[in-house]
Amino acid sequence: MMLLLDENLSPKLVARINNTYPGSLHVLHSKLDNSPDIEIWCYAKKHQMTIVTKDKDFLHYATQYGYPPKLVYLTTGNVKLAVIESILVENEAIIKSFIKRDEGVLKIG
Repeated sequence: MMLLLDENLSPKLVARINNTYPGSLHVLHSKLDNSPDIEIWCYAKKHQMTIVTKDKDFLHYATQYGYPPKLVYLTTGNVKLAVIESILVENEAIIKSFIKRDEGVLKIG
């Protein structure tokens, strides 16, 4: 259950959620930082990853292209890293269940 964290999230988050979501990456570690969103979308699709973002543009891609990849859209606004970490860890069962279901977007926050 690998997640691909968008550039609007801290790269430090990867290490903090690694026990819950092993193999997850930040776009920075995938050499996708400053890449157009569509490139991130295609990378996630190719590598069977779920995108985690606060960027509304990805909601447009989900509507336009469907899934895969799946999208976890964070509705939190600007919050501290610890808050994002808590959301992802505390919602582990919901997120992992979503990834297995026939749905493309999960909004949490």
